[in-house]
Amino acid sequence: MSLGKRRRRGVRWVTSMAASLAMCLVVTIGVGPTSGIASAATPGTFNTAEFDVPTGLAFGGGHLWVSNHAGNSLTEIDPLTGAWMGSFLGGRYGFTHPTAITSAGPDLFVANGSGSLSEVRASNGAAIRTISGTEFGFVHPVALAVSGNAVLVLNAGRPSATPAVAGSISEVDAQTGKLLRKVSGSSFAFDDPIALAVSGPDAYIADVGNNSVTEIDIASGALVRVIAGQGLNTPDGITVADGHVWVSDAGSNAATEIDQSTGAVLATVTDSDAAYGFGRPSVAIQSGGNVFIASPFGTSPMVTKLSATTGAPSWYMCNTNGPYYFSLLSAFAVSGDHLWVASQSGANSKTPGAKTGSLTELDTGSGALVTTLPLGV
Repeated sequence: MSLGKRRRRGVRWVTSMAASLAMCLVVTIGVGPTSGIASAATPGTFNTAEFDVPTGLAFGGGHLWVSNHAGNSLTEIDPLTGAWMGSFLGGRYGFTHPTAITSAGPDLFVANGSGSLSEVRASNGAAIRTISGTEFGFVHPVALAVSGNAVLVLNAGRPSATPAVAGSISEVDAQTGKLLRKVSGSSFAFDDPIALAVSGPDAYIADVGNNSVTEIDIASGALVRVIAGQGLNTPDGITVADGHVWVSDAGSNAATEIDQSTGAVLATVTDSDAAYGFGRPSVAIQSGGNVFIASPFGTSPMVTKLSATTGAPSWYMCNTNGPYYFSLLSAFAVSGDHLWVASQSGANSKTPGAKTGSLTELDTGSGALVTTLPLGV
């Protein structure tokens, strides 16, 4: 779809979308009595093909893995067929309300809301170890990213909270599980960091409490810059593509575009004319020169596709032009030309396991629905 565009006062405005879319309303291992290496024996599974409040998606070992917050488990899916490979849970894994998952080499790392990191073999789901201990500083971990041999754990928290818990980043060696460093302090302006993206040598953190983006040199842990104001409004998601940092602004139903090399805010794309379909936009991911942003709430949650370099929208998809069965969207994953979207709730789904959440697979080019999991209607 070709759309004309014009700029005005740093805000990018785009002509309205087609009328058919206008209806859319998207682990040394830790020291302490609880730390140690978990058994790597054949993992336990249960056969119920349901999710349980999915919060993270990652590809590893050729399969798609889903972290389930309420189920304290991982689900393994064959992304080619949608077949349910199994669900992994139990004390050996150390899963306690997982909040995020990422792939690093042959392993998967799962952030646990209780303050630990679980490592799992992606090829067979075997538990490797649980990483914990006060030295790691895992407090309210909300996001994960990988840079080389380092796993970055983003810890949320607000200095103004009672008790005060300042946000931070914990860097862990993916091979040894040793702590590399912790990144924290007033210079980073953390006031409830919420989302994390890695590009080249740097990490970018969206901070919902400070209405800002913090850029950090990963190798040294040094601050590069803090970008605040300039349209950033309750930033809730972040991704980097083709030299551009894109931030989803939940507070203004917009997305802010930042020059990766200079930190300058280039423009804000707004949904004032319903061209993007934003409704408190949150999760963001990039693929193939495009950015995909989820609007998780409302009567019709949706996914929006826009160009990483121009900000022009291609489409937005929601329950009224699917059916996509989106409900409380929480995570993205991309493989080739397919985009996977996790819904924490299945309130809008007709598939089995509806009340526990679902996955939706889309074609990245057209936005067309491929499948919804669990399979069956």
